[in-house]
Amino acid sequence: MTESGRRNLFLALCAIALLHTGAHISQSYVNYPTWHLIESESFKPYHWAITIRAGVFLAAPRLLEIVLGLIVLRFPPAAIKRRIILVGIGLAVGALLSTMLLSRPVHRQLDIQSNTPELLARLMATDWVRNVLEWLRAGLYLWALSRLLKFNERVP
Repeated sequence: MTESGRRNLFLALCAIALLHTGAHISQSYVNYPTWHLIESESFKPYHWAITIRAGVFLAAPRLLEIVLGLIVLRFPPAAIKRRIILVGIGLAVGALLSTMLLSRPVHRQLDIQSNTPELLARLMATDWVRNVLEWLRAGLYLWALSRLLKFNERVP
């Protein structure tokens, strides 16, 4: 694969990761904090509908990001060390596991019990684990992008 192709793959990986981080920031700081305003009877159908959309706009891109990360790991740009990509993949997998093991069980309870204050508090508390991993990954990829730009300046 050409260096240009490797860079384009890495740029696609960064774009997906950063868009995904933005989606989770919106979920964490816009959506979740306002769920207590929804009437209990209305919350269950709302939550069911939003869960389907979250699968499309959050879970699918996360899986695509991990697969693309593995491809970039195989074909990294010259300016980016493989270990940087490996750490990024690890952070994405960690965020996925956090979602599956911490957030999804709370979401299942929200489907059953509705938006009780206790469940909403637990959801927002467990969300910090994923957010820290998201922010670290976003920072890592932004730093790696800066290396890619600096490397490009040095190469005639």
